[in-house]
Amino acid sequence: MKTNKTFIVFLLCHLLIWSVLPILLRANLPMDSAEALIWGMVGEWGTNKHPPLSGWLADWIWLLSGKNPYSLYVLSQILVCGGLVYIYKLAQCFLSAEKSLVTALLMEGVAYYSILTPEYNCNIVALLLWPACSYYFYQGIKLNRWSDWLLFGVFAGLNILNKYVSGALLLSLGLYLLLTPQGRIRLKSGKLYFSAAVAFVLIIPHFIWLYNRDFFVLDYFLGRASGHSLAYGLGHIVYPLKFLAAQILTSVAVWIVILTARHYARHQEISVIKNERRFVLFAGVLPLLIMTFVPLLTGVKLKSMWGSPALYMLTIIILIYLPFDVAKIKKQLLKTAYGLMILFGLAFSIQCQMTLSPKFNLNASDFTNKVAGSDVKYVGGNVWLASIIGVYNAHNPAVIFEMNPHNNPWIDMNDASAKGVLVVEENLSAYNAHQSAYPALSPAETYSFTADNILGQQKEYKFYYGQVTGEK
Repeated sequence: MKTNKTFIVFLLCHLLIWSVLPILLRANLPMDSAEALIWGMVGEWGTNKHPPLSGWLADWIWLLSGKNPYSLYVLSQILVCGGLVYIYKLAQCFLSAEKSLVTALLMEGVAYYSILTPEYNCNIVALLLWPACSYYFYQGIKLNRWSDWLLFGVFAGLNILNKYVSGALLLSLGLYLLLTPQGRIRLKSGKLYFSAAVAFVLIIPHFIWLYNRDFFVLDYFLGRASGHSLAYGLGHIVYPLKFLAAQILTSVAVWIVILTARHYARHQEISVIKNERRFVLFAGVLPLLIMTFVPLLTGVKLKSMWGSPALYMLTIIILIYLPFDVAKIKKQLLKTAYGLMILFGLAFSIQCQMTLSPKFNLNASDFTNKVAGSDVKYVGGNVWLASIIGVYNAHNPAVIFEMNPHNNPWIDMNDASAKGVLVVEENLSAYNAHQSAYPALSPAETYSFTADNILGQQKEYKFYYGQVTGEK
């Protein structure tokens, strides 16, 4: 089995299957994908939730594709495949070529790398950035080359520009520098500080942007914290356990495959030296523990998806600490990896065909054409519906998330007031709530559609829209 050729073919199959399936089976972009694209259209150094990188990438590929929304499905898979490449490269630092290939292929069994990838967002971007960052950090520690430290600085900066939770990885790598002999040696090297300077140059415009806007992004995280609290301090126990349980459930297929394969294969002794195992624990285990510690300490709920990049070394860790001879079962493992791809692909297809959720069934083009006129300049209200119109309308009107000026500092509200704003909401009470802040908002009109599935089940939905009349 030619390792590189086998890996390339697998990546191409992954790219094809997971790009095509959502194009064929979804009627509109997922909410996170549409929202990210709206952020990218704005072109700011930040957003109302996250740093700007995921939005920039979405906007770039959208423009390159001639403003085709389907391009975001392809972008997701390019990033996932790039992440698998770096997992493979990272595994080669500790394992044989055959075992390294197995670690990358079997990541297909982690839901974050397969069935959940059609929804492009900053978590998908992190699937590439985390293993790339760790790989160049390890190479820098081991070889102390300028090129490795330069690339580590670039990927460290991009991680922060993508999502703040990436601080868990960078903190773990920082602790490795402080607490291990190998790390402390590099603290004496100017090359490490050069990489820090590179990262600083990349991220400083974002933090200047935040400073000039009074760090308003904190409101998003504080809002999440206040909206998900349990009485009697139970959040300190329940939320970290739920977060860890979610990571286990998303990777249970991998555990089943590897433990089954190990049962039938010849067991081996742990051959990875102590210093390398120490790095794997710092870079591959500690970030997840840090993320789990946050709800343990604060009682704040973390979204399970936030843990997705922290599993990037899962298969590497398993094959290091539970080693077995893969040589005689490598073909079976390759077939299993393809089997996981097909299994999750079928599961995604069934989900799309069975669900009655409007987020899968709403015909974005029909909705946009009937609700938004050709002259609409601004659209606001519900994040998902407003973003759909912002993406699918031919004129791509500016989006005012939740009609809240505080959360949209890039919007010129005077211009919006002058030109008028289309307001869309999923329910009538939410629509009417805007009328206190916008007295010129017209009475709600209704857009109705019926979702159906392959069982013949149907469910009717009504969305509400109207116009804040412009002054001129």
